[in-house]
Amino acid sequence: MNYLDLVKTRLDGVRRDLPRLMDLGEAMAAPLLRGGNLFTPQIGTYWPSEFGGRAGGLMGLRPAATYVAQSENDVAFTTLPDPRRVKLSDDPRWQRLIDGPAKIFINGRPEDLSGVCPLQRVAGFTGGAGAEEGLCAHGELNPLAPIRPFEQLVRGWLATGEMIAAITRGGRMPIIWMSVWLEGAMVRNASFFKHDNVREPWSPPLFHEKIYVPPLGRGHVAEEFLSELERIFAVVSRQTRQLAAAGAWMAEAARAGKRVSTVLVGHSYPEILELAEPKAYPLAWLASVSDLRIAHPDDLGAGDVALHLGYAPVDVEDVQRILNRGVRFIYTSPYGRPAELKDHENLIWLDLPWRPADATVDVPGYSVRILPMSSSAHTMVYFSLICEMASRMGWH
Repeated sequence: MNYLDLVKTRLDGVRRDLPRLMDLGEAMAAPLLRGGNLFTPQIGTYWPSEFGGRAGGLMGLRPAATYVAQSENDVAFTTLPDPRRVKLSDDPRWQRLIDGPAKIFINGRPEDLSGVCPLQRVAGFTGGAGAEEGLCAHGELNPLAPIRPFEQLVRGWLATGEMIAAITRGGRMPIIWMSVWLEGAMVRNASFFKHDNVREPWSPPLFHEKIYVPPLGRGHVAEEFLSELERIFAVVSRQTRQLAAAGAWMAEAARAGKRVSTVLVGHSYPEILELAEPKAYPLAWLASVSDLRIAHPDDLGAGDVALHLGYAPVDVEDVQRILNRGVRFIYTSPYGRPAELKDHENLIWLDLPWRPADATVDVPGYSVRILPMSSSAHTMVYFSLICEMASRMGWH
């Protein structure tokens, strides 16, 4: 089985599980409609950075690192660390969460708790894969290509979408971030912050004070998001030749002692890898940066590989500067490949057509779309590339 086969199996399972995710969204919405706050506790996973401050997501979240639940109507939505590596019982942030009044919803499985609290303390689980599920291994990294991060991204955003829909059926609308890649977004987003000159912090409320959005039907948002992801998956599945060639480049660089400079642009990278010791990872992961002039080291050269799953429009001159140094460049942008970007022996272009500015699902009567797709799409492709590389390195 290759990684895309595994993705297909998990997507089919998610589709079968949609009714339960709809129920979960409604259960999350109910206490918020009664006046609760929504927060993502910072307990050692990528989820707070994925869920907060991003296009198509909710603006009015309470601070992940510092918020302490005030009410039984508060909602904590969190993933849990790999139970094979981290003992939740040793984490005071987890203890503070379960000792508090908030309703806890976990983006994951009951098994992830490893018995550290009664199951009855958790109001709901999204379900999905375990940390041990995936493909390939390298040293202590087993699996090297896990399926759990991909499935958590998909299930987490589906549950969120159904929560938003349920809130509209309750007569309210959460304030949603407009992507800063859209004109006017900075002004529009800033207009919702409650600002004064007395004290900080300044933050937006969870809901619009007064707005009418036609109620979104149960299942509408989940179906729109999942159908779009399935369409993108089909596009990626037609690029197995490109994925195999890219994996071969990465393996050749690793065997020759060259670098594979890796940049995935988004809110959860490289945190999504949950690396206890980053130096043990076989690729050189860098920070999430869109600008190709600074995203990868200037001293990359012949034999090195740059992998860039991008977010911004393509600047052909920037790409050419990388290719002119002899770097093998694996590249994608949701804006598509411009006609001026010609074929080159050191360029592999991957078509990964999530919507520019990221948010996916239209909400009739509202100013922006909801639910980001980039992380689901990038993660699917990244681990596919890792499997292609691993098969050539003998990392089984």
